[in-house]
Amino acid sequence: MNVKIGDISKQSGVPASTIRYYVREGLLPAPVKINKKMSHYDDACVERLKVIQYFQERRYFPLYLIKNILRRMDEGLSLQEAEAVENAVFKPEESDRNLVDRGTVLAESGLTDAEMRQAEEIGILVPFAVEGGQPLYDDDDVRFCRDVLKRIVDFGLDLQSLAFYVDLGRSIVTREMSLRRKIVSGKASRENIRITVELSKVGDFLRDYVMRRLFRQQVQENIQKSLTKTTSGRTGRRKTNNQQEV
Repeated sequence: MNVKIGDISKQSGVPASTIRYYVREGLLPAPVKINKKMSHYDDACVERLKVIQYFQERRYFPLYLIKNILRRMDEGLSLQEAEAVENAVFKPEESDRNLVDRGTVLAESGLTDAEMRQAEEIGILVPFAVEGGQPLYDDDDVRFCRDVLKRIVDFGLDLQSLAFYVDLGRSIVTREMSLRRKIVSGKASRENIRITVELSKVGDFLRDYVMRRLFRQQVQENIQKSLTKTTSGRTGRRKTNNQQEV
C-alpha cells in the first residue's frame, strides 16, 4: 500500500527530512511521484525505518553498514543473519563507535596532511568508512598512522617503499575470494552466508599466523647465517695464526 510521507513519519517517529535523506542515501526505496508536490511511499518503509533506528541507537552502526544489512534482508535473510555477516566480516562492534575525521588522525598520529594523502594514494591506508563523501577512520587507522606510518617516516623512508604490501595483499585477497567462490558454489543462500562468516574468521587467523611464522623463520635463518659466518671467520683467523707460528 502506498502512503504519504507524513503518514510514514507519524507511524515511525522519524522526521520527514530524515526519511528523504535515507532515500537519497539508498536506505529506503524512492517514492512514486504522483505530481510535483506529492509522492507516495511504500508502507514497508515503516518497518525498514525501525531496523535503521535499531542499528543506529542500539548498535551505533554507521549508515553504510545498515545499508548492507538492509540489502541482505532484501535478498531473503533474516535481520539476525544479515547482522551476523556484518559482525564477522566488518567487525563493527570493535570500531564504529569511535570513527573520527582526517584532522583527528593528523593530530593524534603526527603525520602531515601530505604524508597521509600519500599513504592513501598508495593504498596502504584505507579509511574505515566514507559517509557523505567524507572519509572516516577508526582506532586501528589512528594506531596504524601513529605507530607504523609515522615511524617509517621518522626512519627516513619514503612511504612508497611500503607499496609492496598493497600489491601482495591484493593478490592474497583475490585468491581468498576465488577459494571462497569454490567452497560456496552451488550452496543455498543461508548456507553461503554461514560459510562466509566462518571463512572470515579462518582467513583472519590464517593471514596473521602465516605472516608471523614466515617472519620468525626468516629471522632465525638470518641469525643462523650470521653465526655461521662469525664462526668461519674465527676459524680462519686461528688457522692463519697457527701457520705463522710454524
